[in-house]
This record gives sequence, structure tokens and C-alpha cells, in this order.
Amino acid sequence: MIMPSVRKSNMLKTAGAIAASTVVSKNTVASAAELKKQPGETKIVAVIGHDAWHNGVAWELGIRRVFASKPGFRIIAVRSSSAWSNDLIEDADLLIASKASVPDHIELGSDLIADTVEAGENFWSDATIDAIIRNVRGRGMGFMPLHCSAWARSPKMFDFIGVEPIMHNQVQPLWVHNLNKEHPVTSGMDNFMINLDEQFAVVVKSQYTDTLFETTAMHDKREAVGAWSLENGKGRIVGLLPGHTADAYNTVEYREILWRAAHWAMKKEIDVFPKG
Repeated sequence: MIMPSVRKSNMLKTAGAIAASTVVSKNTVASAAELKKQPGETKIVAVIGHDAWHNGVAWELGIRRVFASKPGFRIIAVRSSSAWSNDLIEDADLLIASKASVPDHIELGSDLIADTVEAGENFWSDATIDAIIRNVRGRGMGFMPLHCSAWARSPKMFDFIGVEPIMHNQVQPLWVHNLNKEHPVTSGMDNFMINLDEQFAVVVKSQYTDTLFETTAMHDKREAVGAWSLENGKGRIVGLLPGHTADAYNTVEYREILWRAAHWAMKKEIDVFPKG
């Protein structure tokens, strides 16, 4: 007869072994072959900022939640600039980036256990921007710069996406309004509120840019362009500025805009968004 204490010990050992194997499996870096687009799938690469100011976990889970009903959509999340490779987007259908460029950003590295915190790398290098431009203009990859990607600090990037950024003020409620009724991303949608967010703003630079909606910051009453789109070469770009907090991703209207924007950027038919 096995004594309860022995049984419990064995169970703990077994659970520990399973947990250990799970950790190893989850954190093993995928090979280049595994990251290639597979037959029949839609490959989405999401570059997620996780630093002293941004909750990359909430962003990644929010993005995955939007597309959870699309089994053919594969989302490859890049959680640190150190893990980035330009090869990732050579066969991608869509690049989503929510990534600032600030010299003193602190990123989570690939190590889960560490006794130091190290400064992160700058994602928005000339080489990376050139690779994005080449894949959008030359190959037709969709591109969605979200939130703090507006703060890439690169004139080349700003020329490419058609806007110049304006820095946000305090975190506050954000009213989303004046949705473009003529654009597939926002047609038929009503005004809505995001409970708390940062109101990045932009100045539209290109005559070919369509404003998708505007925002009003409820505390300081600042009015701003909140989203835009344009076609650039063979590709399409949609910029969405809300998304600093989890509140944005918990707002069903904003999730629907992300859904529609991704389909439009990839030149796919926009399926009805599953709001359940």
C-alpha cells in the first residue's frame, strides 16, 4: 500500500517533470524552417513592445484574441528586439508592430530567470525599416503600425507610413468618433469610448492617406487623428493609435477595427467580426 505522503510526493515529482518539459517546450526558439509560412496558412508577424512603459503581455493576448476564431491565421509574436530577424517577414502576409523607439527602454530578454536588467535594442533600425518597405511595396505585405510605433523616430518610416507623430499627454478616457463611413475598415461603425488610453496623434503628410477616425481626449479636450490608411506600392498600411492599455483591447469596437484593418491590409475579404 502506498502511503499518502509517498503518493503525494510522487504526484509532485510527476507534476514537476511535466511542468519542466512544458517550460522547455514553450521557450525553445523555433527553427527557421518552423517559422516559414506553411501551406494554406496566413502568416502574421506581431512585434510586441514589452518595456518599462508598455504591457506587451496584454497587447499580445489582445491581438491573439481578435483572431482566435481564424484557425488558418498563424500569429508569430516577437517579444524582444533581440529576437527579431528581417527574414521573418520575407513570406509574411501581415506585419503588426506596436513598438516605440526610445533609447532607455528596458525589454524582457529571452531569459526567464535573471539577476540583472539590460537595456533593450532599437527595433527601428534602417535595415529593418528597409526590409519592411521592400516587403510592403515590392511584395504586397500588409503593415499595421499600432500605438507607439508612431514614435519610431525615423523620417524614413514617417515618409513611408504617411504621417508625422505628435506625443501623447496623460492617460485618460478616449472618445473615438468621426469614423470614416466610406472606408471598409470603419464603414457602418458608430462612435465609442475607450475607458483609459494614451492619445498619440499624427499629422497626415500624404495626399493619398485616408483618415479612418478621430479621437478626443476627455480630460484635456485635445482633438486628434486616431487612425489612417494608405496604399503604398503593392501593399496596404493601416495605422491605429489607440492601444496603450488593455482597455483598448477589451473594447469590442476597437477589436472589430483591428479585425477589419488586418483583412483590408492583406487584401482579404472582410469576414463578419465574431463579437461573442
